[in-house]
Amino acid sequence: MNWLEFNRVHINCCKETVLFPRPEQELCSKLMCCREVTRSVKAQEDVFVMFASLRVEEKTEVDALPVVREFADVFPDDILDLPPE
Repeated sequence: MNWLEFNRVHINCCKETVLFPRPEQELCSKLMCCREVTRSVKAQEDVFVMFASLRVEEKTEVDALPVVREFADVFPDDILDLPPE
């Protein structure tokens, strides 16, 4: 992490400004559901949204994971019963 990220400094190249948040200011970042995003857009609020999705390219077998191969004695092939109480 570099100094700018660590101190939450924002550089806006278009406006040629640098924003240093005040220490008492807490930056707000939260997860929003689709309904909240739609409401905010309709209300013409300033919203910065990032949409992310994951796509599975290929199915990975557990035995193919390096950590599982290295510690094969820790990972049993089959779990037969529930853990003891």
